[in-house]
This record gives sequence, C-alpha cells and structure tokens, in this order.
Amino acid sequence: MRITRWTAAVAALALAACAKTETAEQAQARMQAEADSLRPIVEAANANYSRWTAAKQSDSIAMLHTTDVTLMPPNVPAVTGRDGVKAMYDPEFAAGAMALTLTAVSITANGPLAVERGTYRYSFTPTGASAPAVSGTGKYLAHWKKTDGQWLIAADIWNDDAPPAPPPPARRR
Repeated sequence: MRITRWTAAVAALALAACAKTETAEQAQARMQAEADSLRPIVEAANANYSRWTAAKQSDSIAMLHTTDVTLMPPNVPAVTGRDGVKAMYDPEFAAGAMALTLTAVSITANGPLAVERGTYRYSFTPTGASAPAVSGTGKYLAHWKKTDGQWLIAADIWNDDAPPAPPPPARRR
C-alpha cells in the first residue's frame, strides 16, 4: 500500500508540472506582454538618461544601472560598477556640453531579464575653442535586469554609425 500512495503522489506532482508547462505560443504571448509592460519603464529611463546627460548628473545616470553593471563603450576598455559609470562620464561632462537622445527600437523580456535594442543621437560642444563640436548617431544593446523590484541596466554596449577613422600614415625611418 505504501508504494501505491507514493506512486500516486509522484503521478499527481507530474500531472501538476505538466499542467503548468507553457506551449510555445503561450510563452511568446507572455513574453510579449512582459515586453509591452516594460516599454514605458525603459522609455522613462531613457528620457531620464538624456535629461541627466544634459544636466551633467553622472551620479543619477549611475543609479539607472545595477551595482555590478558592465558598460562596453567603443574603442576603450569596459567600465564596471556604478562608480565606473560615474568615472566614465565625469571627465566628458567637465569637457563640455552633451546632448543625447535614446530611442528604444525593440524590447524583449522574459521574467526578470530583458534586452533593449535601440538607436541614439548625440552632440558634444566642448568648453572653449579647444576642439570642434561633434555629433553623430549610433546603435546599442542594453541588458536589463529586475533587481529588488526595479528594472536596471546590467550591461550596455554601443557603437557609432560613422565609419572608423583611417589608420595613421606609416612612419618612414
């Protein structure tokens, strides 16, 4: 009798597990609903990022990221942690005025993880006449993570749409 009860309990658990299994269509619908509910959060964060960039508030920008964030800017080593984010932006903000516009093109979400694919526009006007103003466009991928009930950027990589600069001419000896 003991084996029968045990078998019945295992069978009941197996049936319950099967009942909770999502079909591919259900999973896709759930993930789309999660992405749709995340979009306004991401768009608000992007608007804040732009506003804080113009205001040179690197500490506020850093708080949009997880404590262990990894940023992967083009042509320089990766930056880690909120202190690293702040340290990356502070010299840029001290050198001039920056404007940044982020546009989320797509968002994919699954539970506490999401990926945002987007585009950006930027302009930078240096303080004084030390260098010319620059502007451009680019694209990015941001990995979002829900941490303690809050969506934060866990990793971010971006690059400019401009072609790479030509290599310097070869030196003659």
